[in-house]
Amino acid sequence: MKDTNPSFFKRELRRTLKARRKNTSTVLMGCTDTAELADGYALRYPDTPAWNKKLDAFMTNWRRSSHKMHFALRREADKDGVWLEITGPEGTKQFVEGARHILTSHINPPDSWTHRLVRGGCYLTSPLRVKPDFLVIGAKKCGTTALYDYMTQHPAIAPALRKEVAYFNQPHLRGQYAYRAFFPTVFARLRAKWARGGLPLLTGEATPDYLCVKECPARVHQLVPKVQLIVILRNPVDRAYSHYNHNIRAGLESCSFEEALDAEDRCVSRGQEHLGGAAQFRFGHGSYKARGIYVDQLSSWSDLFPSRQLHVLKTEDLYQEPEATLRKVFATLDLPYHPPARFRKINTAPYDPMDPKLRRELEEYFAPHNARLAEFLGADLLW
Repeated sequence: MKDTNPSFFKRELRRTLKARRKNTSTVLMGCTDTAELADGYALRYPDTPAWNKKLDAFMTNWRRSSHKMHFALRREADKDGVWLEITGPEGTKQFVEGARHILTSHINPPDSWTHRLVRGGCYLTSPLRVKPDFLVIGAKKCGTTALYDYMTQHPAIAPALRKEVAYFNQPHLRGQYAYRAFFPTVFARLRAKWARGGLPLLTGEATPDYLCVKECPARVHQLVPKVQLIVILRNPVDRAYSHYNHNIRAGLESCSFEEALDAEDRCVSRGQEHLGGAAQFRFGHGSYKARGIYVDQLSSWSDLFPSRQLHVLKTEDLYQEPEATLRKVFATLDLPYHPPARFRKINTAPYDPMDPKLRRELEEYFAPHNARLAEFLGADLLW
């Protein structure tokens, strides 16, 4: 009975996930030392009951959801320290490095009292703050985190207080000033322009859910009609499987990929308005195939925004030719090229390869949609 109540299900799941995210942030940020291993990293902590409890919870959650990585504790002889060793196949080091980078930067800072005070101060001055010049609107699991990280290392781009503000895909309960609180003040923009000899100071955020939420184009157009929209798309087959594995790690998914796809098909056939709480929530966070039909999503944006404001990139290009791709992004913003400190994948982790038979089925499913996308963009077939 409880499962049919969307509010109850969301509230209980969010409480569980919030506790898990908080513990993960505490563990990844709270180590006193790090050591690189051949196949991962070791993180050192005080050997106390409080830290042992946090580490046990961390390992329990991540062992359950990340079978390709291994988690173990190693205590120091005659010392008061304990090492958490995170090891595994290729991609494990990137996972540890990326997760720590995300949590210790502006990309996704933890919800601490310090951060809340900063946000509170920004809200008080929100009428004096600018609106975004650009939005990275999607798609999910297509490299938006890496792209935003590269972009905000440019001296002429000021990051938002966090990468994903998630304003336009939610009901506007607090109004535009709550949104503008995430961006710099007009005085900061003027000061930066003067200091840089006329080079503007731009700002923006990246919320990948914007692309697929049908209400977003109209909401964005109403508040920032001249904003530059940046879309990065990935082979929809790879995107779907990456999204599925992301949900596994996050505790949002528990069944096999094939079962998850079957469940999505059943949800579509039944209609979202008839779904119960758990099914409705999982469909919204899953939609592994629906999110990969890019042409339908882009057409909704092109109805309101001219082509000069809608820029489409490929994830594969970002990883294979990152400099050339980033040059295109800066060109759309009328900025000179500025290289990031490092090109790297973040917000990723190792997982098992997809079943070949299932891959072929998904390739056949997406083929006509990819053809429509190529026609819509006036380009060759992307995948």
